[in-house]
Amino acid sequence: MKQISVFRDIILLVIIIGFLIGTVFAGGVEGESGEGTKLEEIEYLSEYLPPVNTKFTFHVKSSGDKVAITSLWEKPGERDEIHQFMGIKEGVKGKTKSRVIEDSEPRTCAWWRTTVPSDQDYYADFNYALKNNGLYIYREEESTGGLRYYINCLKAVSFPITAGDGWADKTTFYTYIPDTGVSLSPTYESKGLTSDSIKVKVTVDKKENITTPAGTFECYKVTTIFTSYTGKWLTAATTTTTQKRWWSPELNYFVKERDSISINAVIDASGTITKELTNYQLASSDMGVI
Repeated sequence: MKQISVFRDIILLVIIIGFLIGTVFAGGVEGESGEGTKLEEIEYLSEYLPPVNTKFTFHVKSSGDKVAITSLWEKPGERDEIHQFMGIKEGVKGKTKSRVIEDSEPRTCAWWRTTVPSDQDYYADFNYALKNNGLYIYREEESTGGLRYYINCLKAVSFPITAGDGWADKTTFYTYIPDTGVSLSPTYESKGLTSDSIKVKVTVDKKENITTPAGTFECYKVTTIFTSYTGKWLTAATTTTTQKRWWSPELNYFVKERDSISINAVIDASGTITKELTNYQLASSDMGVI
């Protein structure tokens, strides 16, 4: 029974990694001084974002160990998902399971929402802070209650995207995983941010033509390696996610993605997720601030 308990603890710790790690994009530090994102910077970055309410439909395939797949908020098997750009939202603060962190620095964010046609009740919101001519991973939350809040923003994309560019960054983060109903994935809530940390390394390769069911696009390949460290002693785990995204300047979004997840713990796990653009609807509205 003790061995099963240790295994359960490992599972619930490694499941907090994500990427999503569904949509990925060196950032400001909480409490830093400044007047926030300037209007000129918002206007500049809006040139690299699609019009508000633009929708991208992807076909998603997931294979491998369930623990690895669910760490990126995906499910084993195949499904379609829609990524919708909701606009720019002001005053976004850090958040935990129980409260908004009032003394965190309010961020101006690009707001994306992912929905799943086969599950009308599900959505995931991704808030990317706008700063220093780029998008920075900041706050992610699911309709099911899943939540990630990065203490320092992590740079995901720098504009204009340039071949040969690259950077590295690291931070600690708060994560809350709701009860999944699976015995090996009970509720998990990170405590004190002493062992929940993550680092990223990003490289941008030269343009290449990528063909998808939605068409052929000239894209930059952006490779991001996420390495997270959770738990201690017997429950310690290192999760490495290599995410490759092919980013289209024409659409101001990616058209293809491949994620490879590797979990190094007492019991190892691995998985692969691919996303391919099948359809898109470009809206005609101007950039809005919420």
